[in-house]
Amino acid sequence: MVVQAGIVAMLAALAAVRFTSVAGPAGLRFRHDGAASPEKYLVETMGSGCALLDFDQDGQLDVFLVNGGPTPAYRPKTPLRNRLYRGSGPTAGHKFRDVSDQAGLAPNTAYAMGAAAGDYDNDGFPDLYVSGFKSSVLYHNNRDGTFTDVTRRAGLENRTRWESSAAWADFDNDGRLDLAIANYLEYDYSANAWCGERKPGFRMYCHPQNYEGLPAALYRNNGDGTFRDVSEQAGLHAAKGKGLGVVAADFDNDGWTDLFLANDSVRNLLFRNRGRGPSGPAFEDVTLASGAGYSEDGAAEAGMGVDAADYDGDGLLDLFVTHLDFELNRLYRNRGGMRFSDVTMASGLGRTAVLYSGFGTRFADYDNDGWKDLVVVNGHVLDNVSLYRPDVRHAEPMMLYRNVNGRFQDASREAGEAFAAPRVGRGLALGDYDNDGDLDFLVSSNNQAAELIRNDGGNANHWLALRLVGRKSNRDAIGARITLRAGDLIQHEQVKGGASYLSSSDPRVHFGLGSHAQADRLEIAWPSGKRQVLEGLRAGRLLKIEESE
Repeated sequence: MVVQAGIVAMLAALAAVRFTSVAGPAGLRFRHDGAASPEKYLVETMGSGCALLDFDQDGQLDVFLVNGGPTPAYRPKTPLRNRLYRGSGPTAGHKFRDVSDQAGLAPNTAYAMGAAAGDYDNDGFPDLYVSGFKSSVLYHNNRDGTFTDVTRRAGLENRTRWESSAAWADFDNDGRLDLAIANYLEYDYSANAWCGERKPGFRMYCHPQNYEGLPAALYRNNGDGTFRDVSEQAGLHAAKGKGLGVVAADFDNDGWTDLFLANDSVRNLLFRNRGRGPSGPAFEDVTLASGAGYSEDGAAEAGMGVDAADYDGDGLLDLFVTHLDFELNRLYRNRGGMRFSDVTMASGLGRTAVLYSGFGTRFADYDNDGWKDLVVVNGHVLDNVSLYRPDVRHAEPMMLYRNVNGRFQDASREAGEAFAAPRVGRGLALGDYDNDGDLDFLVSSNNQAAELIRNDGGNANHWLALRLVGRKSNRDAIGARITLRAGDLIQHEQVKGGASYLSSSDPRVHFGLGSHAQADRLEIAWPSGKRQVLEGLRAGRLLKIEESE
Protein backbone atom coordinates (compact mmCIF):
# COMPACT_ATOMS: atom_id res chain seq x y z
CA MET A 1 0.00 0.00 0.00
CA VAL A 2 1.06 3.61 -0.57
CA VAL A 3 0.75 4.50 3.13
CA GLN A 4 2.87 1.53 4.21
CA ALA A 5 5.49 2.33 1.58
CA GLY A 6 5.64 5.90 2.84
CA ILE A 7 6.12 4.73 6.41
CA VAL A 8 8.88 2.32 5.37
CA ALA A 9 10.66 5.11 3.48
CA MET A 10 10.36 7.46 6.45
CA LEU A 11 11.75 4.87 8.86
CA ALA A 12 14.62 4.13 6.49
CA ALA A 13 15.49 7.84 6.36
CA LEU A 14 15.37 8.09 10.15
CA ALA A 15 17.56 5.02 10.56
CA ALA A 16 20.17 6.59 8.27
CA VAL A 17 20.77 9.62 10.52
CA ARG A 18 24.06 9.28 12.37
CA PHE A 19 26.35 11.79 14.04
CA THR A 20 30.13 11.91 13.68
CA SER A 21 32.72 13.85 15.71
CA VAL A 22 34.86 15.75 13.21
CA ALA A 23 36.57 18.48 15.25
CA GLY A 24 40.11 17.17 14.75
CA PRO A 25 39.91 16.56 11.00
CA ALA A 26 38.11 19.89 10.61
CA GLY A 27 40.95 21.79 12.30
CA LEU A 28 39.26 22.57 15.63
CA ARG A 29 42.02 21.78 18.10
CA PHE A 30 40.83 23.45 21.27
CA ARG A 31 40.91 22.11 24.80
CA HIS A 32 39.14 23.99 27.56
CA ASP A 33 41.16 24.78 30.68
CA GLY A 34 38.90 25.13 33.71
CA ALA A 35 41.73 26.13 36.08
CA ALA A 36 41.08 23.09 38.29
CA SER A 37 42.71 23.37 41.71
CA PRO A 38 42.58 21.78 45.19
CA GLU A 39 40.70 24.91 46.34
CA LYS A 40 37.59 23.78 44.45
CA TYR A 41 36.55 27.27 43.38
CA LEU A 42 33.01 26.92 42.05
CA VAL A 43 33.84 28.72 38.79
CA GLU A 44 36.11 25.80 37.86
CA THR A 45 33.19 23.47 37.18
CA MET A 46 30.59 25.80 35.62
CA GLY A 47 32.29 27.16 32.56
CA SER A 48 32.91 26.62 28.87
CA GLY A 49 30.51 28.13 26.37
CA CYS A 50 30.66 28.24 22.59
CA ALA A 51 29.21 30.03 19.58
CA LEU A 52 28.48 29.43 15.90
CA LEU A 53 28.44 32.65 13.89
CA ASP A 54 29.45 33.99 10.51
CA PHE A 55 31.73 36.78 11.72
CA ASP A 56 33.07 37.68 8.26
CA GLN A 57 29.78 37.23 6.38
CA ASP A 58 31.20 34.85 3.77
CA GLY A 59 28.35 32.36 4.12
CA GLN A 60 30.38 29.87 6.15
CA LEU A 61 29.85 29.42 9.87
CA ASP A 62 32.77 30.21 12.15
CA VAL A 63 33.45 28.92 15.66
CA PHE A 64 34.10 30.81 18.89
CA LEU A 65 35.19 28.84 21.96
CA VAL A 66 35.36 30.23 25.49
CA ASN A 67 38.23 29.33 27.82
CA GLY A 68 38.69 29.77 31.57
CA GLY A 69 41.07 32.20 33.21
CA PRO A 70 43.41 32.77 36.14
CA THR A 71 42.31 32.25 39.74
CA PRO A 72 44.19 32.80 43.03
CA ALA A 73 45.20 29.12 42.90
CA TYR A 74 45.95 28.88 39.18
CA ARG A 75 48.31 31.13 37.23
CA PRO A 76 49.19 29.42 33.94
CA LYS A 77 52.55 30.25 32.37
CA THR A 78 50.79 31.01 29.11
CA PRO A 79 47.63 33.08 29.58
CA LEU A 80 44.42 31.28 28.70
CA ARG A 81 42.62 32.57 25.62
CA ASN A 82 39.26 32.31 23.95
CA ARG A 83 39.62 31.10 20.37
CA LEU A 84 38.06 32.11 17.07
CA TYR A 85 38.17 29.70 14.11
CA ARG A 86 37.29 30.82 10.59
CA GLY A 87 35.25 28.32 8.59
CA SER A 88 35.85 27.47 4.95
CA GLY A 89 33.62 26.20 2.16
CA PRO A 90 33.39 22.83 0.39
CA THR A 91 36.43 23.41 -1.83
CA ALA A 92 38.58 23.54 1.33
CA GLY A 93 36.78 20.62 2.96
CA HIS A 94 34.81 22.75 5.44
CA LYS A 95 37.92 23.08 7.59
CA PHE A 96 38.57 25.71 10.25
CA ARG A 97 41.60 27.92 10.83
CA ASP A 98 42.54 29.60 14.11
CA VAL A 99 42.41 33.36 13.48
CA SER A 100 42.35 34.49 17.12
CA ASP A 101 45.55 36.51 16.86
CA GLN A 102 44.63 38.18 13.58
CA ALA A 103 41.17 38.98 14.94
CA GLY A 104 42.63 40.81 17.93
CA LEU A 105 41.31 38.60 20.73
CA ALA A 106 43.23 39.36 23.92
CA PRO A 107 44.29 36.80 26.55
CA ASN A 108 41.83 36.28 29.39
CA THR A 109 42.70 38.41 32.41
CA ALA A 110 39.73 36.98 34.33
CA TYR A 111 37.59 33.86 34.18
CA ALA A 112 35.41 33.78 31.05
CA MET A 113 32.11 31.88 30.92
CA GLY A 114 29.81 32.31 27.92
CA ALA A 115 29.35 33.90 24.51
CA ALA A 116 26.51 35.74 22.79
CA ALA A 117 26.73 36.90 19.17
CA GLY A 118 24.57 39.75 17.87
CA ASP A 119 24.77 42.74 15.53
CA TYR A 120 24.14 45.48 18.07
CA ASP A 121 25.03 48.36 15.71
CA ASN A 122 23.14 47.03 12.65
CA ASP A 123 26.18 47.19 10.38
CA GLY A 124 25.66 43.68 9.01
CA PHE A 125 28.43 41.97 11.00
CA PRO A 126 27.86 40.10 14.29
CA ASP A 127 29.56 41.40 17.40
CA LEU A 128 30.49 39.25 20.42
CA TYR A 129 29.72 39.55 24.10
CA VAL A 130 31.77 37.33 26.42
CA SER A 131 30.37 36.94 29.93
CA GLY A 132 32.50 35.99 32.90
CA PHE A 133 33.20 35.91 36.59
CA LYS A 134 33.51 39.58 37.59
CA SER A 135 34.48 40.29 34.01
CA SER A 136 32.94 40.92 30.62
CA VAL A 137 34.10 41.81 27.13
CA LEU A 138 32.17 43.36 24.26
CA TYR A 139 34.01 42.81 20.99
CA HIS A 140 32.91 45.11 18.18
CA ASN A 141 33.24 43.54 14.75
CA ASN A 142 35.29 45.88 12.56
CA ARG A 143 34.03 44.24 9.33
CA ASP A 144 37.60 43.48 8.22
CA GLY A 145 38.21 40.23 10.10
CA THR A 146 39.18 41.97 13.33
CA PHE A 147 37.46 42.88 16.59
CA THR A 148 37.96 45.75 19.03
CA ASP A 149 37.31 45.56 22.76
CA VAL A 150 34.79 48.36 23.37
CA THR A 151 33.53 47.17 26.76
CA ARG A 152 34.33 50.29 28.74
CA ARG A 153 33.20 52.74 26.09
CA ALA A 154 29.94 50.81 25.66
CA GLY A 155 29.17 50.95 29.39
CA LEU A 156 29.22 47.16 29.85
CA GLU A 157 32.22 46.79 32.13
CA ASN A 158 31.62 44.21 34.87
CA ARG A 159 33.86 43.91 37.93
CA THR A 160 31.37 42.74 40.56
CA ARG A 161 28.97 40.14 39.15
CA TRP A 162 29.24 36.49 38.18
CA GLU A 163 27.66 36.56 34.74
CA SER A 164 26.59 33.36 33.01
CA SER A 165 24.45 33.24 29.86
CA ALA A 166 23.50 36.31 27.84
CA ALA A 167 20.89 37.08 25.18
CA TRP A 168 20.68 39.77 22.53
CA ALA A 169 17.12 40.90 21.73
CA ASP A 170 15.20 44.06 20.87
CA PHE A 171 13.04 44.29 23.97
CA ASP A 172 11.58 47.74 23.17
CA ASN A 173 11.17 47.25 19.40
CA ASP A 174 13.21 50.31 18.51
CA GLY A 175 15.24 48.45 15.90
CA ARG A 176 18.33 48.01 18.09
CA LEU A 177 19.48 44.95 20.04
CA ASP A 178 19.51 45.22 23.82
CA LEU A 179 21.41 42.84 26.08
CA ALA A 180 19.95 40.64 28.83
CA ILE A 181 22.35 38.86 31.18
CA ALA A 182 21.70 36.02 33.60
CA ASN A 183 23.72 36.56 36.78
CA TYR A 184 24.57 33.64 39.04
CA LEU A 185 25.82 33.95 42.64
CA GLU A 186 27.26 36.36 45.20
CA TYR A 187 30.59 34.56 45.20
CA ASP A 188 34.16 35.55 45.93
CA TYR A 189 37.40 33.59 45.87
CA SER A 190 38.35 34.95 49.30
CA ALA A 191 35.21 33.48 50.90
CA ASN A 192 35.59 30.02 49.38
CA ALA A 193 34.36 27.38 51.84
CA TRP A 194 35.28 23.73 52.38
CA CYS A 195 32.44 21.44 51.33
CA GLY A 196 32.36 17.67 51.52
CA GLU A 197 34.12 15.25 53.82
CA ARG A 198 37.50 16.25 55.26
CA LYS A 199 39.54 13.39 53.92
CA PRO A 200 41.78 13.10 50.84
CA GLY A 201 39.92 13.29 47.56
CA PHE A 202 36.51 14.02 49.08
CA ARG A 203 36.48 17.81 49.02
CA MET A 204 33.73 18.91 46.62
CA TYR A 205 32.48 22.04 44.92
CA CYS A 206 30.01 23.80 47.18
CA HIS A 207 26.31 23.75 46.40
CA PRO A 208 24.78 27.05 45.21
CA GLN A 209 22.48 26.98 48.24
CA ASN A 210 25.51 28.21 50.19
CA TYR A 211 25.40 31.55 48.37
CA GLU A 212 22.96 34.37 47.69
CA GLY A 213 21.62 34.80 44.18
CA LEU A 214 21.66 37.83 41.89
CA PRO A 215 19.01 39.55 39.76
CA ALA A 216 19.28 39.53 35.99
CA ALA A 217 20.63 42.59 34.21
CA LEU A 218 19.21 44.43 31.20
CA TYR A 219 21.14 46.95 29.14
CA ARG A 220 19.26 49.15 26.69
CA ASN A 221 20.98 50.01 23.44
CA ASN A 222 21.30 53.80 23.13
CA GLY A 223 21.97 53.63 19.40
CA ASP A 224 25.37 55.33 19.60
CA GLY A 225 27.51 52.34 20.56
CA THR A 226 26.70 52.66 24.26
CA PHE A 227 24.29 50.89 26.60
CA ARG A 228 22.41 51.95 29.72
CA ASP A 229 21.59 49.68 32.65
CA VAL A 230 17.78 49.71 32.88
CA SER A 231 17.40 46.58 35.03
CA GLU A 232 15.60 48.39 37.83
CA GLN A 233 13.36 50.54 35.63
CA ALA A 234 12.43 47.49 33.54
CA GLY A 235 11.28 45.53 36.57
CA LEU A 236 14.00 42.87 36.66
CA HIS A 237 15.95 44.06 39.67
CA ALA A 238 13.55 42.98 42.42
CA ALA A 239 13.59 39.26 41.59
CA LYS A 240 16.80 37.57 42.67
CA GLY A 241 17.67 34.31 40.98
CA LYS A 242 20.69 32.11 40.46
CA GLY A 243 20.62 32.46 36.73
CA LEU A 244 22.43 30.07 34.41
CA GLY A 245 20.28 29.87 31.28
CA VAL A 246 18.37 32.62 29.48
CA VAL A 247 16.11 32.74 26.44
CA ALA A 248 14.42 35.80 24.93
CA ALA A 249 11.27 34.96 22.97
CA ASP A 250 7.66 36.04 22.50
CA PHE A 251 5.66 33.51 24.52
CA ASP A 252 2.24 35.14 24.09
CA ASN A 253 2.60 36.23 20.45
CA ASP A 254 1.86 39.87 21.22
CA GLY A 255 4.87 41.18 19.31
CA TRP A 256 6.99 41.94 22.39
CA THR A 257 9.95 39.76 23.38
CA ASP A 258 9.61 38.18 26.83
CA LEU A 259 12.39 36.80 29.03
CA PHE A 260 12.84 33.43 30.76
CA LEU A 261 15.68 32.57 33.14
CA ALA A 262 16.62 29.06 34.27
CA ASN A 263 17.77 29.31 37.89
CA ASP A 264 19.89 26.94 39.93
CA SER A 265 18.16 25.62 43.10
CA VAL A 266 15.61 28.45 43.21
CA ARG A 267 12.51 29.05 41.09
CA ASN A 268 12.90 29.96 37.45
CA LEU A 269 11.79 33.43 36.37
CA LEU A 270 9.42 34.41 33.57
CA PHE A 271 9.04 38.09 32.71
CA ARG A 272 6.26 39.24 30.39
CA ASN A 273 7.15 42.23 28.24
CA ARG A 274 4.41 44.84 28.66
CA GLY A 275 5.78 47.10 25.94
CA ARG A 276 7.88 50.22 25.90
CA GLY A 277 7.95 52.32 29.06
CA PRO A 278 9.49 55.75 29.72
CA SER A 279 12.95 54.23 30.16
CA GLY A 280 12.66 51.45 27.60
CA PRO A 281 11.37 47.90 28.12
CA ALA A 282 8.86 47.27 30.91
CA PHE A 283 8.50 43.76 32.34
CA GLU A 284 6.05 42.05 34.67
CA ASP A 285 7.13 39.05 36.75
CA VAL A 286 4.50 36.40 35.92
CA THR A 287 6.43 33.42 37.27
CA LEU A 288 3.98 32.28 39.93
CA ALA A 289 0.91 32.42 37.70
CA SER A 290 2.74 30.92 34.72
CA GLY A 291 3.46 27.48 36.16
CA ALA A 292 6.98 27.53 34.70
CA GLY A 293 8.79 28.48 37.90
CA TYR A 294 8.63 25.08 39.56
CA SER A 295 8.31 21.41 38.71
CA GLU A 296 4.95 19.67 38.53
CA ASP A 297 5.23 18.77 42.23
CA GLY A 298 6.10 22.33 43.26
CA ALA A 299 9.87 21.94 43.66
CA ALA A 300 12.48 24.53 42.74
CA GLU A 301 15.14 22.58 40.87
CA ALA A 302 18.66 23.12 39.58
CA GLY A 303 17.91 24.82 36.26
CA MET A 304 20.92 24.94 33.92
CA GLY A 305 20.17 25.26 30.21
CA VAL A 306 16.97 26.30 28.46
CA ASP A 307 15.41 26.49 25.03
CA ALA A 308 12.03 27.48 23.61
CA ALA A 309 10.24 26.11 20.55
CA ASP A 310 6.81 25.01 19.36
CA TYR A 311 7.31 21.27 19.77
CA ASP A 312 3.61 20.37 19.36
CA GLY A 313 2.65 22.61 16.45
CA ASP A 314 0.01 24.74 18.20
CA GLY A 315 1.66 28.08 17.41
CA LEU A 316 2.95 28.75 20.94
CA LEU A 317 6.54 28.46 22.13
CA ASP A 318 7.08 25.84 24.81
CA LEU A 319 9.99 25.64 27.27
CA PHE A 320 12.55 22.95 28.04
CA VAL A 321 14.87 23.27 31.06
CA THR A 322 17.77 20.95 31.94
CA HIS A 323 18.61 19.97 35.52
CA LEU A 324 21.05 18.05 37.70
CA ASP A 325 20.92 14.31 38.33
CA PHE A 326 17.96 12.91 40.28
CA GLU A 327 15.87 15.80 38.99
CA LEU A 328 14.03 15.55 35.70
CA ASN A 329 14.69 17.75 32.70
CA ARG A 330 11.40 19.64 32.46
CA LEU A 331 9.19 20.27 29.44
CA TYR A 332 6.66 23.06 29.98
CA ARG A 333 3.85 23.18 27.43
CA ASN A 334 2.54 26.65 26.61
CA ARG A 335 -1.24 26.72 27.11
CA GLY A 336 -1.62 30.35 26.05
CA GLY A 337 -1.95 33.52 28.11
CA MET A 338 1.54 32.98 29.63
CA ARG A 339 0.35 29.78 31.32
CA PHE A 340 2.46 26.62 31.17
CA SER A 341 1.98 23.01 32.25
CA ASP A 342 4.75 20.59 33.21
CA VAL A 343 4.24 17.74 30.72
CA THR A 344 7.58 15.99 31.28
CA MET A 345 6.05 12.62 32.06
CA ALA A 346 3.22 12.80 29.53
CA SER A 347 5.61 13.81 26.72
CA GLY A 348 7.71 10.65 26.97
CA LEU A 349 10.78 12.44 28.37
CA GLY A 350 10.07 11.18 31.89
CA ARG A 351 12.97 9.69 33.78
CA THR A 352 15.13 8.94 30.73
CA ALA A 353 18.04 11.04 32.03
CA VAL A 354 17.57 10.85 35.81
CA LEU A 355 21.22 9.90 36.45
CA TYR A 356 22.56 12.67 34.20
CA SER A 357 23.16 16.38 34.76
CA GLY A 358 21.98 18.39 31.76
CA PHE A 359 23.46 21.70 30.64
CA GLY A 360 23.36 22.89 27.02
CA THR A 361 20.18 22.05 25.14
CA ARG A 362 18.43 22.94 21.89
CA PHE A 363 15.30 21.98 20.04
CA ALA A 364 16.54 20.80 16.63
CA ASP A 365 14.75 19.01 13.80
CA TYR A 366 17.76 16.80 13.14
CA ASP A 367 15.92 14.47 10.71
CA ASN A 368 14.02 17.22 8.83
CA ASP A 369 10.63 15.58 9.36
CA GLY A 370 8.99 18.85 10.44
CA TRP A 371 8.95 18.13 14.19
CA LYS A 372 11.29 19.75 16.71
CA ASP A 373 13.53 17.14 18.33
CA LEU A 374 15.69 17.69 21.43
CA VAL A 375 19.43 17.56 22.09
CA VAL A 376 20.94 17.65 25.60
CA VAL A 377 24.60 17.88 26.65
CA ASN A 378 25.37 16.25 30.02
CA GLY A 379 28.17 16.32 32.59
CA HIS A 380 28.18 16.35 36.38
CA VAL A 381 29.44 19.33 38.37
CA LEU A 382 31.41 17.20 40.86
CA ASP A 383 34.58 15.62 39.52
CA ASN A 384 34.53 13.13 42.42
CA VAL A 385 30.78 12.44 42.42
CA SER A 386 31.32 8.67 42.20
CA LEU A 387 32.82 8.71 45.70
CA TYR A 388 29.45 9.87 46.99
CA ARG A 389 27.14 8.22 44.45
CA PRO A 390 28.66 5.15 42.79
CA ASP A 391 25.90 5.05 40.14
CA VAL A 392 26.69 8.58 38.88
CA ARG A 393 29.66 9.59 36.72
CA HIS A 394 31.42 12.90 36.15
CA ALA A 395 31.58 12.44 32.35
CA GLU A 396 28.26 11.53 30.77
CA PRO A 397 26.90 10.88 27.25
CA MET A 398 24.69 13.28 25.32
CA MET A 399 20.98 12.65 24.82
CA LEU A 400 18.97 12.83 21.61
CA TYR A 401 15.17 12.72 21.61
CA ARG A 402 13.13 12.23 18.44
CA ASN A 403 9.82 14.08 18.34
CA VAL A 404 7.13 11.78 16.96
CA ASN A 405 3.91 13.76 16.55
CA GLY A 406 4.44 15.65 19.80
CA ARG A 407 5.85 12.81 21.92
CA PHE A 408 9.54 12.18 22.46
CA GLN A 409 11.47 8.95 22.03
CA ASP A 410 15.05 8.40 23.20
CA ALA A 411 17.09 8.06 20.00
CA SER A 412 20.53 8.37 21.61
CA ARG A 413 21.61 4.78 21.02
CA GLU A 414 20.93 4.94 17.29
CA ALA A 415 22.69 8.29 16.89
CA GLY A 416 26.22 6.90 16.73
CA GLU A 417 29.41 7.06 18.78
CA ALA A 418 29.35 10.84 19.07
CA PHE A 419 26.35 10.59 21.38
CA ALA A 420 27.68 7.59 23.32
CA ALA A 421 31.03 9.15 24.25
CA PRO A 422 31.18 10.39 27.87
CA ARG A 423 32.06 14.04 28.35
CA VAL A 424 31.78 16.78 30.99
CA GLY A 425 29.48 18.68 28.70
CA ARG A 426 28.50 22.30 29.19
CA GLY A 427 27.94 24.41 26.07
CA LEU A 428 25.90 23.50 22.98
CA ALA A 429 25.45 25.53 19.80
CA LEU A 430 23.34 24.60 16.80
CA GLY A 431 23.94 25.26 13.11
CA ASP A 432 24.47 23.76 9.66
CA TYR A 433 28.23 24.33 9.45
CA ASP A 434 28.68 22.47 6.15
CA ASN A 435 25.54 23.95 4.53
CA ASP A 436 24.25 20.53 3.48
CA GLY A 437 20.73 20.99 4.82
CA ASP A 438 20.88 19.26 8.19
CA LEU A 439 21.72 20.61 11.63
CA ASP A 440 25.10 19.98 13.25
CA PHE A 441 26.21 20.57 16.85
CA LEU A 442 29.12 22.35 18.49
CA VAL A 443 29.83 21.09 22.02
CA SER A 444 32.15 22.56 24.65
CA SER A 445 33.15 20.55 27.71
CA ASN A 446 34.96 21.29 30.94
CA ASN A 447 38.69 20.53 30.73
CA GLN A 448 38.17 18.61 27.50
CA ALA A 449 38.42 19.13 23.78
CA ALA A 450 35.65 20.94 21.95
CA GLU A 451 33.63 18.78 19.57
CA LEU A 452 32.04 19.47 16.22
CA ILE A 453 29.37 16.83 15.67
CA ARG A 454 28.32 16.44 12.05
CA ASN A 455 24.84 15.30 11.07
CA ASP A 456 25.08 12.55 8.45
CA GLY A 457 21.79 11.71 6.79
CA GLY A 458 19.40 14.27 8.22
CA ASN A 459 19.10 15.84 4.78
CA ALA A 460 17.39 12.75 3.35
CA ASN A 461 14.19 14.69 3.97
CA HIS A 462 13.49 18.07 2.37
CA TRP A 463 14.43 21.31 4.12
CA LEU A 464 14.41 25.08 3.79
CA ALA A 465 16.67 27.56 5.59
CA LEU A 466 16.11 31.30 6.01
CA ARG A 467 18.43 34.19 6.69
CA LEU A 468 16.24 37.08 7.75
CA VAL A 469 17.59 40.63 7.46
CA GLY A 470 15.75 43.41 9.25
CA ARG A 471 15.50 46.94 7.89
CA LYS A 472 13.18 48.82 10.21
CA SER A 473 13.55 45.90 12.62
CA ASN A 474 16.92 44.99 14.12
CA ARG A 475 19.15 43.58 11.39
CA ASP A 476 19.37 40.12 13.03
CA ALA A 477 15.54 39.97 12.97
CA ILE A 478 15.51 38.70 16.56
CA GLY A 479 11.87 38.63 17.56
CA ALA A 480 10.56 37.75 14.09
CA ARG A 481 7.81 35.11 14.04
CA ILE A 482 7.55 32.78 11.05
CA THR A 483 4.73 30.48 9.98
CA LEU A 484 5.45 27.92 7.25
CA ARG A 485 2.92 25.78 5.40
CA ALA A 486 3.89 22.81 3.24
CA GLY A 487 0.93 20.65 2.31
CA ASP A 488 -0.65 19.54 5.59
CA LEU A 489 2.49 20.48 7.53
CA ILE A 490 2.32 23.74 9.50
CA GLN A 491 5.30 24.98 11.51
CA HIS A 492 5.84 28.01 13.72
CA GLU A 493 9.29 29.39 14.49
CA GLN A 494 10.84 32.48 16.03
CA VAL A 495 14.23 34.11 15.78
CA LYS A 496 15.17 33.97 19.47
CA GLY A 497 17.87 35.51 21.63
CA GLY A 498 20.01 33.37 23.90
CA ALA A 499 19.00 29.73 24.65
CA SER A 500 21.10 26.69 25.58
CA TYR A 501 23.81 27.24 28.24
CA LEU A 502 26.55 29.88 27.89
CA SER A 503 26.23 29.50 24.12
CA SER A 504 25.08 31.17 20.92
CA SER A 505 23.75 29.39 17.83
CA ASP A 506 23.55 30.11 14.11
CA PRO A 507 20.79 32.74 13.70
CA ARG A 508 19.56 31.23 10.43
CA VAL A 509 16.13 29.61 10.72
CA HIS A 510 15.92 25.96 9.67
CA PHE A 511 12.75 24.11 8.66
CA GLY A 512 12.49 20.39 7.98
CA LEU A 513 9.84 19.74 5.34
CA GLY A 514 9.65 15.95 5.39
CA SER A 515 8.45 14.70 1.99
CA HIS A 516 7.34 18.15 0.79
CA ALA A 517 9.43 19.54 -2.05
CA GLN A 518 8.37 23.13 -1.43
CA ALA A 519 6.95 25.49 1.17
CA ASP A 520 3.56 26.56 -0.13
CA ARG A 521 3.37 29.66 2.04
CA LEU A 522 5.71 31.52 4.35
CA GLU A 523 4.50 34.37 6.54
CA ILE A 524 6.89 36.56 8.54
CA ALA A 525 5.77 38.88 11.32
CA TRP A 526 8.71 41.26 11.78
CA PRO A 527 9.43 42.97 15.13
CA SER A 528 8.55 46.30 13.48
CA GLY A 529 4.98 45.08 12.98
CA LYS A 530 5.36 44.57 9.23
CA ARG A 531 4.06 41.33 7.71
CA GLN A 532 5.52 39.67 4.67
CA VAL A 533 4.21 36.68 2.70
CA LEU A 534 6.09 34.51 0.21
CA GLU A 535 4.64 31.56 -1.68
CA GLY A 536 5.87 28.56 -3.65
CA LEU A 537 9.38 28.34 -2.19
CA ARG A 538 11.41 25.44 -3.55
CA ALA A 539 13.04 23.26 -0.87
CA GLY A 540 16.72 22.45 -0.49
CA ARG A 541 18.17 25.96 -0.30
CA LEU A 542 19.04 28.89 1.93
CA LEU A 543 16.97 32.00 1.26
CA LYS A 544 18.00 35.51 2.25
CA ILE A 545 14.83 37.48 2.97
CA GLU A 546 15.03 41.21 3.62
CA GLU A 547 12.28 43.03 5.47
CA SER A 548 10.00 44.81 3.02
CA GLU A 549 9.83 48.59 3.04
